[in-house]
Amino acid sequence: MPRWHISNRRMPRGQLADVRRIIPGPERLAARSVIVPIESDLKGAAGVAGGLAGEQVRSFEMWWDAAESRLRFVIISDERDADDFERAFQVMYPNAAFGDMRETVPAWFERGSACRVFDVGTRHGHYATVFDETGGGGGHSLITRMASAVQSASHAWIQFVFARLDCTPFLRTHMSRLDARFMEINRGGYTSWGDEITGKKPRKHPELGYDLTSNYKGLKKHVMAKMQGAHVIMSMRGLVQGGGKDVDLPLDRVSTLSVDGIDSTYEHLAKFRYGYGRFYSDAKKSQIKVPGPRGARDHRVCIFESRHLPDPDQFFGRAISQYFDRGWLGLRGYQARRPMPFLILNPSEVPLFVHLPDPSTPNVETTRGVRLPSKPSEKTGAGIGFFDSLDDPIQRPGPAPEDAGAGIATG
Repeated sequence: MPRWHISNRRMPRGQLADVRRIIPGPERLAARSVIVPIESDLKGAAGVAGGLAGEQVRSFEMWWDAAESRLRFVIISDERDADDFERAFQVMYPNAAFGDMRETVPAWFERGSACRVFDVGTRHGHYATVFDETGGGGGHSLITRMASAVQSASHAWIQFVFARLDCTPFLRTHMSRLDARFMEINRGGYTSWGDEITGKKPRKHPELGYDLTSNYKGLKKHVMAKMQGAHVIMSMRGLVQGGGKDVDLPLDRVSTLSVDGIDSTYEHLAKFRYGYGRFYSDAKKSQIKVPGPRGARDHRVCIFESRHLPDPDQFFGRAISQYFDRGWLGLRGYQARRPMPFLILNPSEVPLFVHLPDPSTPNVETTRGVRLPSKPSEKTGAGIGFFDSLDDPIQRPGPAPEDAGAGIATG
């Protein structure tokens, strides 16, 4: 009899390419470039990052262009929400500087050009995973490591698109199904359809003592923790060009494996790769519905260009079914599950994903008006050079470039 397994021996594919519906995103986009402060209070930033999520869909992005040796960090929202997003980000990083941008997509991006597309999901499919809030698994350093990783490519466009959403009804249903399955397994008197045909007597459930019953307390603890307070759904995705190989993002260190005893050595997060043709195509299957006039459609690539979030209702019901329901001979159920194209986060988990990099990151722009060297200097000290000004030379608010002491945290 097939067993229920928390782990999955094969790599499940993601669902981003299957998006049919989206939740309303920004109507008129506004982009602000964020200049990295020389020093910052990481603990303080982590403590206020939960306030970055608002009613509007917002995006925190990393743009990399090897031709210009420029790594940019950009925040994007609706024009009406852009100032609120900037203020929330400045509470997180008081020493950061901001500049208005004329473009909302990287200059190098062209529809139809060859790209490698990926998004990020939970590899073992436990969508109620509670990520490490203390930083013990490398928290609040993901962006620093990603900033180094993406520079092996010619171009990269990484997005963290998020919005507040009440996921409590979905999690409550999951909890109810989890409790019911646990009771079913432990009740005894189990008979399968094969037992009824052959006349076997009732026996112990074949899943007794395996993954679900062994990890029931840990799984339930996670779901209960996720139901506490507000929720944020976040779609983490990217387009990468060049580099000769896939960019190896350091997702395995976002958190420790916090469900004790899970039969898996996999990390909580994994990258799911897609062919770009599945996003940019005239084929009907590659289109998604967008808000607007009846029947209006757009290509899936607009998920990147318009910062759309997949509609959770499209995936919540399917996720529950794949987690608990079993078909004939075990052909459906948990081992066939597919991670959702977004993460369910509590606000306290947001700072693990949305934060600025260490200012020693090569090719990043800093508040002192200089770019840190991308190559080590043979001489003692740091090699300091100049960089081209932002598209809009007016920086607001933030330290003046000529202020030698600007951008230094004092807290």
